Amino acid sequence: MNGDNQRVVPRDERLPPVEAVVIFTRVAETGSFTAAARSMGLPLATVSKRVGELEEHLGVRLITRTTRRQSLTEPGKRFLIHGRLIVDALQRAADEAAQAVAEPSGRLRLTMSTVLVEAGLGQLIARFVAANQKLRCEIDVSDRYVDLVAEGYDLAIRVGKLKDSTLIARKIGSTEASMFAAPALVVEHGLPSGPKALEAYPLIGEQISPADTQQWVLHHATKKPAKVEFKPRMSANSVRAIAEAIEAGLGIGRLPTFVGRKMVEHGLAVPVLPEWAGPGLDISLVYAAHRGMLPGVRLLIDQLSSEAGKLLAGHAALAGR
Repeated sequence: MNGDNQRVVPRDERLPPVEAVVIFTRVAETGSFTAAARSMGLPLATVSKRVGELEEHLGVRLITRTTRRQSLTEPGKRFLIHGRLIVDALQRAADEAAQAVAEPSGRLRLTMSTVLVEAGLGQLIARFVAANQKLRCEIDVSDRYVDLVAEGYDLAIRVGKLKDSTLIARKIGSTEASMFAAPALVVEHGLPSGPKALEAYPLIGEQISPADTQQWVLHHATKKPAKVEFKPRMSANSVRAIAEAIEAGLGIGRLPTFVGRKMVEHGLAVPVLPEWAGPGLDISLVYAAHRGMLPGVRLLIDQLSSEAGKLLAGHAALAGR
């Protein structure tokens, strides 16, 4: 056939090179070409070249480069959404193929806060590792914010509002901020009759700020929200510190329901107005796309998604005690 008669495919009809999409996605997730090259075991020049080829193919700049930093352009941010899906699909396909001949193995690194371990997630994960003999697991139990990509973690379990990022988040449960007090405090002061009566009690704040007063907004299944203004007897931005202040009898405080419920079961606290609760908090699994398809990580994500919700029940269960 004469070459002149062969159809020439216009540039905009060709698919982008898959390798370049994967490399671009890793650059965006790690925040730099150098970090991406190191994590993928590729020469820096190759990483830079592939991203350049992708930009040339698309006809648009995806990453703004300066001598000090790189940042995604608006088109780059939009393309990253699709790039992550492509990488996710590729890794899922590879994972499904590998599972036919292999079982989860190697090291699994995850991080979560102390209160989640105390809620029983640590025990759940221990059972998972015991059932997968070739897995080794490292758990960083800490309230600090961990950069999963930079520090090489596979998975994080986080409570509350998540920071905007290129990571994937999967909700596994939720809990409200229910109120609790030490038994001795209840013996001395009695239980409040309603939200307004809380203002006569010593209360524990959750914010560290120069303001003298704090506010709780409490919700009820059938009544309008109630606001409680108070000067805290003590304030702390740590769940563990608030729990210890409650146990010491310093005042009524709010805790994630699953934390307070454990204290109630051990006789360290009693529920206060259990039909009222603060805003809900989501508990989420957070992971990078390229980590989430590893067999061990995938299996743990599935197990936590199916079982963690039972451990993290909301205040409805508490009110029904």
